Amino acid sequence: MTGASGTSGTSGTSSPSGTSTTRDHAAIVIGAAAIVLAGFVFGAALPTEFRFVNIGPVGAGLLVAGGVLSIASGIIRRRMLRLIAGALLTGAALVQLVGLALSIRPLGGDASAMAVIGGLGIGLLVISLSPAPSAQPPDPTKGRP
Repeated sequence: MTGASGTSGTSGTSSPSGTSTTRDHAAIVIGAAAIVLAGFVFGAALPTEFRFVNIGPVGAGLLVAGGVLSIASGIIRRRMLRLIAGALLTGAALVQLVGLALSIRPLGGDASAMAVIGGLGIGLLVISLSPAPSAQPPDPTKGRP
């Protein structure tokens, strides 16, 4: 079944008119933030006032990969890509957490890297796994006595 715009409305990942949704926009913003935060791999050269995140090259690479997947998912409106990007970043944060407990740093950073990567990953998982809004407007008379 195709809508007026000629796109399929059965995929469940886009609005009925074929335009991007707020979840797609959120995925693009989270992806852009991940790529920008990957730039903190060069933070050792910055003054201490600007070193928000201590991250190594492996962690920066994971942020860039997750960011690119997230931006791509927002552009092509695919929930599965958002899930993959969110799982990648959340898994990396869990690996960093275990590494910190064992006094190794698999992502080359510290707890700030774990917090940033985990926060972005959990954000992507939330916008991917939350139920889609209904296509019908809410009935104002329902729920009232």
